[in-house]
Amino acid sequence: MKAVKRIIAWVCISLGVQIAVLYYVDTYLFSTENVSSKIVSTKVEDNKKNRKSNINIEVPENAQNKALSGDGQYLAYVENERLKIVDTYSGDEENIELQEGLHMSFYKWAPDRNILLIAAKKKSDEKAKFIFYSYDAEKREKEKLQNKNGEETCFTAPRGTEVEDIELSPFTNMIYIKSGLAGGKSNIHKINIMQKLDKVDTKVDIIGDIKIIPNDDSIAYESVNQNKVYITGCENSIKVDGVNKASLIDVDDNDVIYVGEIEGSSEQGTCKIKNVYRGVMDKKLFATKHKDSDRDREKSTESKHKVKKRNTSTLKNKESVRESKPKTRENISYRWDRMPLDKSVDKKDIFVSRDGKIYINDNLKGVVIELGSNTEIKYKGTFLQMYDGGIASISEGKLVETLLK
Repeated sequence: MKAVKRIIAWVCISLGVQIAVLYYVDTYLFSTENVSSKIVSTKVEDNKKNRKSNINIEVPENAQNKALSGDGQYLAYVENERLKIVDTYSGDEENIELQEGLHMSFYKWAPDRNILLIAAKKKSDEKAKFIFYSYDAEKREKEKLQNKNGEETCFTAPRGTEVEDIELSPFTNMIYIKSGLAGGKSNIHKINIMQKLDKVDTKVDIIGDIKIIPNDDSIAYESVNQNKVYITGCENSIKVDGVNKASLIDVDDNDVIYVGEIEGSSEQGTCKIKNVYRGVMDKKLFATKHKDSDRDREKSTESKHKVKKRNTSTLKNKESVRESKPKTRENISYRWDRMPLDKSVDKKDIFVSRDGKIYINDNLKGVVIELGSNTEIKYKGTFLQMYDGGIASISEGKLVETLLK
């Protein structure tokens, strides 16, 4: 009987532990109130291309900050200080209203779904407060980013600060926000899946473009005044043999990084690129470094256990300081392929698709050239942007979408 009672007791304990773990996971890790789940809830499907109608989408002359969604279905722009979303399939238009006292600082479409991420700014005498929203264009729903306790995801900065870019990884649900003063210092913040907002440690203060590394919780960023490219968590800049001045172009869905070799001098946001380099991370070296790092941590832990009790308090304080710092890695090694250009081009005219194809826009000829095959795709009017599978342009006040070959 004692053995039976013992078995029953252990079964009850086991069930209790399982229930507690499942409750924690359901309540805290995979809560339906999690905003990152909302952001990635609506994935764009490829079969939408067949639903495109022949409706003409008029684009007002005074429209600012025009941006097309990843699949080309929705156009966002600001007109008379109002954010508008136009469904290019149906012609339906939606006005996005913000709370009184807020103004639009920045917005950007998620890379693979019809979700618009919005940074709104609230000014005070000395500070600016940034609040974030997501707008689901298909559901026509706007949500403030906040945690399950109803606390809004926000940060404060000097009054003249604006959000300059937002990057979202569709794979890890990490959101990165770049903010800064015009021509001055920049900061990067990140929002994780639990809606915790943290400032990102960077090696430089004057930051140009940022690009998320989608399968990792890190980001590539460029130093404008040093002409170097860094990755968060790494001590040193990326090295490309023979390249003294580098600029970040993009990162594709496979974490392949694209770096441009700068010709001559550069200014913030503008430079000429004479060669493009395609970098694939050396996974073996990366894994080896992680193993070495783990081994060092294990040795360090063993030595700490041998320390006398009288030093425990001091050790805890030191440990706290160490743990508050971000994890750093030594240089990540990349294998580089050089993609030569026929002539130097403006960086803003180089585009990389999510699957790694490189496109060059020639405004004078009205063509986009795929670098690998030298294929030319003609478009009408003034170039607007590339989107998944196409080119967006404006001709005679109307939106034109040209499919890639």
